[in-house]
This record gives sequence, structure tokens and C-alpha cells, in this order.
Amino acid sequence: MIIPHYYEDPHTLHVGTMPNRAYYIPASRRSDALVEHRETSDRFQLLNGSWKFRYYASIYDLQDAFYEVGYDASAFDSIPVPSVWQNHGYDHHQYTNIRYPFPADPPYVPKENPCGAYLYDFTYQKDAAAPCAFLNFEGVASCFYVWLNGQFVGYSQVAHSTSEFDVTKFLQDGTNHLAVLVLKWCDGSYMEDQDMFRMNGIFRDVYLLHRPEQCIEDYFITTDIHGSTAEVAVRLRYYDS
Repeated sequence: MIIPHYYEDPHTLHVGTMPNRAYYIPASRRSDALVEHRETSDRFQLLNGSWKFRYYASIYDLQDAFYEVGYDASAFDSIPVPSVWQNHGYDHHQYTNIRYPFPADPPYVPKENPCGAYLYDFTYQKDAAAPCAFLNFEGVASCFYVWLNGQFVGYSQVAHSTSEFDVTKFLQDGTNHLAVLVLKWCDGSYMEDQDMFRMNGIFRDVYLLHRPEQCIEDYFITTDIHGSTAEVAVRLRYYDS
């Protein structure tokens, strides 16, 4: 196996991710358009599109270091991101209600654990006013490993929650090579056992956020209303690179 065995380790939920924070999209200036069109922010770089993709019926079938720069991906297909691979001819749709969709032996999942290898090249230009960069995945099922320019960035699970990575030190001006490995099952699949179709892949947006070296990282707002008046308390957490 070419990856660390995080996906069956209950003590490993995330590797290399930023602390959880309130959702927001930064911008260098105020704009009413940001309320409904976050892509108008000059600090937001969307990475959605057509990615290279290869499906494996088992994680053990993946023998090559596909994430390395210069890897021959001529055998890869293409797939839109965001999407689920079951909607594009890979694997099959699976529905269960109260039963697990695989033999229950927590925290272990079947050895025949399908996976998808994703590759995407994008252009980056460092902004002197916002030299820090954070890679965001808003939804990936069930877990995933990330490499940038051949270097391991991190791992994450919790399919319907955003995972954010500080990739400042991995980026270079010009073309960058992003690689993601998504597994169908992980130990978290025992917890994410809702009444639903089981579908997998990078199913929500992927983007970079460009940030200053010092900025607001998180906020928490508390309101207390008394008749016609209200008290508002704001707690902030700052980021300092």
C-alpha cells in the first residue's frame, strides 16, 4: 500500500488540516455581490472543472505513486469536479436503510475498498498582499489524501464537512500539480450510516483562499435581545503565519 493507513485508525480524523472555523469567504474589499457570488472575491480561486481520474476496485490495486510530478497519467480518464463517480460509470449505486453496506467489523472496512485517484493542474501567482494560501474541500466521501507538487499535504474525513489545508509552503508560482486519493469506505463510514444512497468522490467545491500573513481566522457571535435592544458580543481568533 502506498498510503498511510489512516482510514482504519479511529484516533486519526484529520492530518495537516486547519482548526475548525466559521464559514466565510475573505475579500480585500467590501462588495455586495459576495453575498450570493463568492467567486467575485479576489481572494477566492475556484479549482472545479475537468480533473483526470482513475478508478480502482480496491485500494490494494493502486501500486503507483500517481501523485508524483511527471507521473504518466495517459491511462486516466476525466471526471467533472464536483461529482460522484457512480454517476459517471464507475462502481455502482448502493442503497441501504438500517444495515451497513459492508460486513460490520469496526474500525475495519473491506479489503476490496474502491478508490479514485484524481489529478488536476492549476496556475497560481503569489499576491504580495495575500501570500498565504489555504486549500479547501467542502465535501469528499468518504475520506481522502492530498498531495501538492508531489508532497504529502494531509488527510481528512467527515464527508459533509469542510477540510482546509495550509498549502503556502507547497505552492509555486506558475503551474501546480494537485493529486487527491478518495476511498469509498473508512472507519468514519460506521458513523455516516444514514438512510441514503452511498455515493463517493469529490462532490462539493474545491478552492484556494488567498490570505494575508495576519488576518482574522475565526469568529463567534453571541446575541442577547432585551425587548427593543440587543447586546452583541464578537469573539475573534487571529491567524499569524
